[in-house]
Amino acid sequence: MAFDYGRYFGEIAVIRDLTTMPEEARGRLAPPPPRPEPHRIVLYLGCNVFRTSHMVRTVTAIFDRLGLDYLAVGGPTYCCGIVHHLQGHTAAAGGLASHTVRLLERYQPEEVVMWCPSCIYFYDEVQQTPLPFAVRHASEFLVSRLPELDLTHPVNRSVALHHHTVSEPRRREGMAGLRLLRAVPGIRLVENDPDPRLGRACTPALHAEVGMEAWNQMVRDEIDRVRAAGADTLATMYHGCQRYLCPFEAERPVAIEHYLTVFGRGLGIDFEDKFKKYRLWQDPERVLAETTPCQRANNVDPARARQVVGEAFGRL
Repeated sequence: MAFDYGRYFGEIAVIRDLTTMPEEARGRLAPPPPRPEPHRIVLYLGCNVFRTSHMVRTVTAIFDRLGLDYLAVGGPTYCCGIVHHLQGHTAAAGGLASHTVRLLERYQPEEVVMWCPSCIYFYDEVQQTPLPFAVRHASEFLVSRLPELDLTHPVNRSVALHHHTVSEPRRREGMAGLRLLRAVPGIRLVENDPDPRLGRACTPALHAEVGMEAWNQMVRDEIDRVRAAGADTLATMYHGCQRYLCPFEAERPVAIEHYLTVFGRGLGIDFEDKFKKYRLWQDPERVLAETTPCQRANNVDPARARQVVGEAFGRL
């Protein structure tokens, strides 16, 4: 069966619209006009992070706190092409990657800060694309701006970082995540050596490669290991990691939160992880009831909302 790109990207849009009111939405989804207002920094969000929209609100709130001249962009219009690449549609993937670079160029950025590990992996390691602007992952960018941030809110938690070490870029990003967490007053870091079988990020491709039973056991082993070392929180490095690990809160006494959620609390920035809440509820009817205001405000088709909620937030 051919891969249904419309369904894939459409589900992301529905979950975004179920978890975010219009006035809360951040990130330009439309293509830039031919001569848009230039920005020194473009925050390139990718696509899948919109399933966990609290992360978009968190990182943009931090960028706002820094007073940056930036614009956040993302969604299918700015697709990097990795989804198509993974389906074997390499020509289409390359075309999308090049098209997105041209769109980003229109903003005349000095630097593009990439959020998504799959996007940065695809450009740097698969396409090896020479880019007309500097590129860094969001974690590394924020480390460079740490002196400008006033972390005055203690976060009294013992935190282990779930990160990936399969390549040098992933190791650098993990180290940056640890530096950010270490800067938060009150946090005690708990050492965590990741299983190398976890690859570059927690993704469906990884699940297929190692098998779901093996992946589930790796996660349970990691949680048990850091809990034994005293951690009460497992901070996830990437948005996919957060989506796939958060259900384990239902069976293990640990908080599973994105590392930037934990970091943001040190700045007094805290947005609810609605994806995790709804995933743990395991109750589509309850989710549909709570998201009714968002559905109406975003003109979500009720039948489509019911379908997506049933698939995304049903029984674990």
